[in-house]
Amino acid sequence: MTTPRLHVGSRLARVEDPQLLRGDARFCDDIELPRMLHAAILRSPVAHGTLRGIDRTGLTAPVTAVFGPELAWDRTGPVEVVWRQPNSWQDDRPLVDRTVRYVGEPVGVVVSSSRYEAEDALDEVVVDIEPLTPVITIDDALSGATLLYPEAGTNVFSHWTSGDDPELVDAVFAAADHTLSIPMSMGRVIGAPMEGRGIVVDPGRRPGDKITIWTSTQAPHAVRDCVAEVCRIPQHRIRVIAPDVGGGFGVKDHIYEDELLVVLAAIELGRPLKWIEDRWESLVTTAQARDERYTVDVAFDDDGRLRGLRVDAIRNCGALLNIFGAGPLFTLTGTVPGPYRWDAVSCRATAVATTTTPTAAYRGFGQTQSTYVRERAVDIVAHHLGMDPVELRLANLIQPDELPYPIRTVPTTYDNGDYPEALRLARTMAEAWEAPEDDGRTRGTGYATYVQMAGVGPSQGNPHIGLSIGSWESTTLRMERDGTVRAYVGVSPHGQGHATTFSQLIADRLGVDPSSVELIYSDTDVTPYSSYGTAASRSIAVGGGATVRAADQLASRIRQVAAEMLEAAPEDIVLANGRATVAGTRIGHTIGEVANRAWQGWALPDGLDAGLVEHAVYEPEEFTYSYASHVCRVAVDPDTGIVEVERYAVASDCGTIVNPTIVEGQTHGGVAQGLGPAILEHGVVDEDGQPRTTTFLDYLLPTASDVPDIEIAHLEHPSPYTPGGMKGMGEGGTNGGFACVMNAVAAALGDANPRATHAPLTPTVVWELLRSVATGPPDS
Repeated sequence: MTTPRLHVGSRLARVEDPQLLRGDARFCDDIELPRMLHAAILRSPVAHGTLRGIDRTGLTAPVTAVFGPELAWDRTGPVEVVWRQPNSWQDDRPLVDRTVRYVGEPVGVVVSSSRYEAEDALDEVVVDIEPLTPVITIDDALSGATLLYPEAGTNVFSHWTSGDDPELVDAVFAAADHTLSIPMSMGRVIGAPMEGRGIVVDPGRRPGDKITIWTSTQAPHAVRDCVAEVCRIPQHRIRVIAPDVGGGFGVKDHIYEDELLVVLAAIELGRPLKWIEDRWESLVTTAQARDERYTVDVAFDDDGRLRGLRVDAIRNCGALLNIFGAGPLFTLTGTVPGPYRWDAVSCRATAVATTTTPTAAYRGFGQTQSTYVRERAVDIVAHHLGMDPVELRLANLIQPDELPYPIRTVPTTYDNGDYPEALRLARTMAEAWEAPEDDGRTRGTGYATYVQMAGVGPSQGNPHIGLSIGSWESTTLRMERDGTVRAYVGVSPHGQGHATTFSQLIADRLGVDPSSVELIYSDTDVTPYSSYGTAASRSIAVGGGATVRAADQLASRIRQVAAEMLEAAPEDIVLANGRATVAGTRIGHTIGEVANRAWQGWALPDGLDAGLVEHAVYEPEEFTYSYASHVCRVAVDPDTGIVEVERYAVASDCGTIVNPTIVEGQTHGGVAQGLGPAILEHGVVDEDGQPRTTTFLDYLLPTASDVPDIEIAHLEHPSPYTPGGMKGMGEGGTNGGFACVMNAVAAALGDANPRATHAPLTPTVVWELLRSVATGPPDS
C-alpha cells in the first residue's frame, strides 16, 4: 500500500526550537544533584615525557581529593580502538599511559566543592614528568629520530594501498596526453562546538546501586559500553543519558580519557561529581581533525578527458589512535574517485604519530578531504588546458543511465541520481547572480561536485574493514489508547531535529498528526541499542529506515483491528487525518477508538494479541549516496589578501526530503564548517609542541559576516535501499564547501591558481600568492 506524503516533504517547524529559544533547554552543566562535587583535570604541561606521578606537598587550596595516575594504573581495562586500519600495530591503549605524548593529556583529577577551588588547586599540584623530545610534524614522525612508541620501532600507526592494480594505473598514466603532480595539504581543524564536553556522574549511595551518567555525547550506548569495559562494571549497572547537546560534529562520538577519570573519581568518593570543560580545554584537548598532506597525480588528455588519479595521503593522527583510528584517512582513500569516470585510481595512505592532540572524527570524516584533493586537481587540469572547469566536469561525470556504478577504490557502488543535472543547476544559479561592482578587488568563481557516502552498512561488512561495531538501528513504536504515539529510537540528536523529522515519517504512515508523536531518545535504560550513535550522516537513513519499518508494521496492526471493527478487509483500510476509514467511503473510526479497542483486547482478529507495540530493526544492505554541486564567488583584496565569500549556491540530492527547512539548515551549517578551514581556521603548535591557538582570538571561526546567504535547490531521487527513500546528507555542506571556496579563491588568483593548494588560504598566504610568479603547475 502506498503511503500518501502529507507531512514528509513539508516545512514543519522544528518542535525542538521553542525550549532552546526560551532558555529552557537542559544541558549537562544545568544538572545539579545533592552533595555534588566538582572536578578539574590534571593535565600534562609538556608534549612528551615520562610520567612519574604527582606532587601534592605544595597544596594549600581547599580540596576534597586529588587523584593522580594511580587512579587508573593497574586498575582499569584498556580503551578500545573500534576501527583498526590495515597494518596497524596500536589497537587498544591504557587509560593513563606512563608516557605523556601531548600537551593537555589527562593524568589525574582534582575534586573540590566548587569548580573554582578545584581549578585553583591545579596550579598547586605538580605533575612530575621527565621531558622527552617532541615530535611535531609529519616529517618529524617519518624521520623516526624520536619514537613515541619505542616498542613499535616506528611512528607510522598504519599504512595501506587501495584502488586499481598498479600496473593498470601506470599504463593509464603512460598513455595519457598530460600528467601533473600536485602537492596539497590541509591544516589542522578544531571542532569547537558551542557547548564543550561535560559529564555528571552519580555513583549511587549503596553498594550495587546503578551508576547514572549524564554527558554531552552523540552516542550514549557507546559511552556506556566503554565505561563498562574500562571501569570493569557490568553494563546493567550503568545508565547513560544525553541531555540537550550543544553541537557535536563528530568530536563527541565517544567518551574521552578525562571523562573516564571523572567516572572513576566519583565511584571512589561515592558522591556525585561534575566536570565541564572550559574553552581552553575544548581548543587544546578535545579531538581535532584533518592535518594531512597529499601528493596528487592526475592524468588527462588534450580534450579534457580525465584518465587517471593517484593520491599519496599522509595523516597526522596526533599522539594516539582515537576510537575510530585513522578512519578519516581510510574514508578518503575509499571516496576519492568522486562522481567521475576514471580509467584508473589508486591511493597510498600513511597514518603517523606525533606529540600533538589526537585527530579523530569531524564533520566530513575524510570525505571533505577526498573532495578537496580531487576537485582542486580537476580545477588545475582545467586551468592547464584553458578549459571551462564546469564543461570539463560535465564531460567526465558519470551519467544517470550508468548508475549503479562501481567505485574503483572500495567494493561498493553508487546507487542512483543525476550528477550532471546538479552541476548544471548550480551553474544556472550562479549565472543569475548580479554582476559585482568594480571595487578594485579580484573575483573568482569556484565549483565543487561530490558524491557523499553515508549510512554505513551492512554490519557484516564492517569486520572486513576492521570496524568492530554494528551498523544497524532499531525503533520501537507504541501507540497509546488515545491514538498518540511514543517512538523509542537509538540515534541520539545534537541539533539535527530528530523530534521533528522522525515524527513526520511516523505521522504519514499511521495517519496521525506529527504533534501526537513523542520521540524518546538518548537514555540507555529506555531506548534501543545503538552502537554507532548519531554519526556518519546515518540518523535519517538508518535510524529513519528502522522507524519507517516499525511504522509500517504498526500501521498493518492498526488496519487489522480497524478492519475487524468495520467488517472490512485490512487492505481496504485507509489511515489518514486521524481516522481509519474504509477506502472510498466515510465509514470509519478515529485512530484513538481503534487504539482503545486494541488495548482493551475486545473482539480482536484471530491471532492478534492485545496492544499496539511494534519493534523493527533495519540493517542497511548498502551505503546510500547523496550528492551535490556547490558554487561560490569570492572577492580578494589584492592589498591585504582578505577574502570575502560573496555568493553561494548548492544543488543537492539527499533522496526523499523529509523536511526541506532542516535539510537546508544542515547545508548552511556544513558550508560554514567548510568555509572556515579554507580561509580562516588553523590549529597551530610551536616547535615545543605547545598549542598556540588556545582562544578564539587565535583560532578564527567564521562569524555571521563571513558566511553569505546560501541558495539551495533540491533534487530528489529516493534511495533504492532505505525504507522511505532517505539518504544521509548531514556532512555534505562541509564536504563541498571546503573545496568550493578553495577553488574560488584560486580562480581569483589568476596565474597563481595552481599554487593555491595549501589550506587555509589566510590573508597572508593569499597576499604572498598574488605576488608570486606562477607560469605553470606547481613544482612536484
